[in-house]
Amino acid sequence: MVKANPRWVARNVVRRVPPANARLPLSLWASLWGGPAGPGIDAISIVRRIADQAGHPLTVVQIGANDGEMGDPLHDVIVRYRWRGVLVEPLPHLFAALRSNYRGVPGIECEQSAIGTEEGTATMYAVASRPGDPVWTIGLSSMRREVILESADLIPDIAERIEETEVPVMRLDTLLAKHQVNHIDLLQIDTEGYDYEILKQIDFSRTWAPRHVIYEACHLGDSLEKARSMLRNAGYEIFPAGYDDYAYQV
Repeated sequence: MVKANPRWVARNVVRRVPPANARLPLSLWASLWGGPAGPGIDAISIVRRIADQAGHPLTVVQIGANDGEMGDPLHDVIVRYRWRGVLVEPLPHLFAALRSNYRGVPGIECEQSAIGTEEGTATMYAVASRPGDPVWTIGLSSMRREVILESADLIPDIAERIEETEVPVMRLDTLLAKHQVNHIDLLQIDTEGYDYEILKQIDFSRTWAPRHVIYEACHLGDSLEKARSMLRNAGYEIFPAGYDDYAYQV
């Protein structure tokens, strides 16, 4: 019989007790998962902690929502805690799945668009999924082809399987105006290397400037430190969380 170690026991107690999940200091809370680089600290656990801290429904904007199910850090919390907000996904087949997975969920609006620096259209690069591919292949898409090619070690023929799709593009402020969003508790971004371009569109002087931001850090390259510096200068603390960064206002 395998004995549970103290960290495992503490971690599972915290998961099941909202006051502990909410009030434990972030550094101590993260240590239960092995610290910022630990195997369990991720967007899913961060979002659940934010929900337990709030204790009431929050407003979320999710950019790169995929199908709203596979590996999604928000879906269960949105449904369970009755969060409201706008979920954005540009690719038609993923958008159809997203809308289906949130059918009947009150307070949630889905927008079929990419978020970019200019209004109009843009080319999205995605991968035609085949049997035997990693499960996340169906959601692998970006406005930057080179980011898709980063997965060539796991999908050797990926270059030959990249498909191009023209998608509508709107700026972040256009999205918020369209859906009459004047307050954001959590902005979650997962755009495979385009996250910094979206972060730069946040007007930190506006009432809608998000209290919490989770963005995909692993594909940002040289832009990662620029993103972190920008957020720190705007009054956010940065906490690495696996493939993502978690930024929150002090």
